[in-house]
Amino acid sequence: MARAWKRWAAVLLMLLLMACGVSASASANVAALMYHSVTRDASRWDNYTVSPDTLDADIGYFLSNGYITMTAAELAFASAEDVDGRNILLLTFDDGYSNFYTDVFPILKKYNAKATMYLIGSYINRYGYLTEDEVREMAHSGLVEIGNHTNSIHHTPKELLEGIYNDPNSFYEVIEDIKNNGERLKSITGIDVVTLSWPYGYYTPSLDGAVKSELGYGLSVGTEYGVNKWNAGMASEPLKRMNREASASTEEVFNRAHRSF
Repeated sequence: MARAWKRWAAVLLMLLLMACGVSASASANVAALMYHSVTRDASRWDNYTVSPDTLDADIGYFLSNGYITMTAAELAFASAEDVDGRNILLLTFDDGYSNFYTDVFPILKKYNAKATMYLIGSYINRYGYLTEDEVREMAHSGLVEIGNHTNSIHHTPKELLEGIYNDPNSFYEVIEDIKNNGERLKSITGIDVVTLSWPYGYYTPSLDGAVKSELGYGLSVGTEYGVNKWNAGMASEPLKRMNREASASTEEVFNRAHRSF
C-alpha cells in the first residue's frame, strides 16, 4: 500500500509540474573542470599544469560522449529550456597564464568549444601572463568568457583570507577589489564581467551573496571537488569544480564526472 501511494504521489507531482509548464527534470548535469597552466614543457606537469594534448583529449572525449560546452556566463543566465536534461562541460581556467592564448585558444577553435578564463587584473601584461590585446581578441571570439579572479586579493596568503573575509571592516574592501577588477576587465574587452572565481576557492556566504546581489554577478565558482546538478536561476552557492591534475587519464576524469550524476 505504501509503495502504491508513493508511485501515485510521484505521478501526481509530475502532472502538476507539467501543468505549470515546468519539466520534472528541468535540470542539467554540470561538470566544471578546473585548469590553470597548459604547457608542452613536461617538467612542469603536476597537479595544476597539464599538456595541450591532455586538454585536447579531455574536450574531444567529453564532446564525443554527448556533452556540450558553455561559458559560465551562459550557464548563469540560461533558461530552463536551454539546460533541461543536458550534460554540460564548463572549461574553467584560473589566473590568466600566457599559454592560454598560445596553447589553449587554438584547441578551443579546433573544437568550437567554449571556456571561461578567470583573470587576476593585476597580472595582465606581466611576463608569463596574458596581454590586454590577447584578452580583447579572445573575449570577442565567441569562445572565451573573461571572468573575475580579483585584482589584489589573490596576492593575500590563503591562511589570512579567513580573517579578512570575516572582518566587518574589510568586507567592503573585498567587494571593492572585485568590483574594480571587473571594471578593469570591462575596460579592456567592452563586455560586462558577470562571473567570479574565488581565490583558492575560499569565500563566505555573506560575501558570495553580496557579489551576486550588489554587483549583479550571476554565478561564482570555488574549488570544492565535485559535480553539479544545475537548475536555471539556482546559483546560490559557488559551483563545485574538478581540478584537472596531469597524472589522471582523460577516461578517469570523465568517469569521475559522469558517474557522479
